[in-house]
Amino acid sequence: MTWTVATLAKALRCSWQTVRRAIAKGELKASWDATRRIWVVENEFGLVQFRARLEYLSKVRRERSERMKALWRSGKLKPRRKQVNTVVVERLKRPTIVAVGQGAYSRTVGIVWDGDEGSFCCPSCATPLRLR
Repeated sequence: MTWTVATLAKALRCSWQTVRRAIAKGELKASWDATRRIWVVENEFGLVQFRARLEYLSKVRRERSERMKALWRSGKLKPRRKQVNTVVVERLKRPTIVAVGQGAYSRTVGIVWDGDEGSFCCPSCATPLRLR
C-alpha cells in the first residue's frame, strides 16, 4: 500500500513534519511523485521500523515525564537558577552605574568597586551580582 506523508502522519498520529524529517534523514524511504507533487512511502519494512521508533520515543518520553514529576513531588528536583552573563569592561575605565531594562522600564544601580571586582544588586530582582 502506498502512503502519502499527510495520510501517514494521520495514521501514526504524529505531525507531517516528523514524517518529512524522517524522510530527509533517510530513516524512512520515500519517493517523490512529480505528477501529484507529493512524497509517497511504499516500503512496508521501513514503515514498520519507523512506527516502532515512534512508539519507543513515546514510551521513553512518558517514562521520563513520570520520573521528573515524581522527583518534583518528592522535593529532589529544584527549579533552575538563571545564569547571569558577566560583562567584560575595559580595565582603564570603570563604570559607576549599571542600567537594567529599556525605556520607561529601565532601572539603575551603582557599582561598588573592591580592587578588580565590582559588586551590585540587580535593581529588579535584588540578586547579588559581580563584575570583573
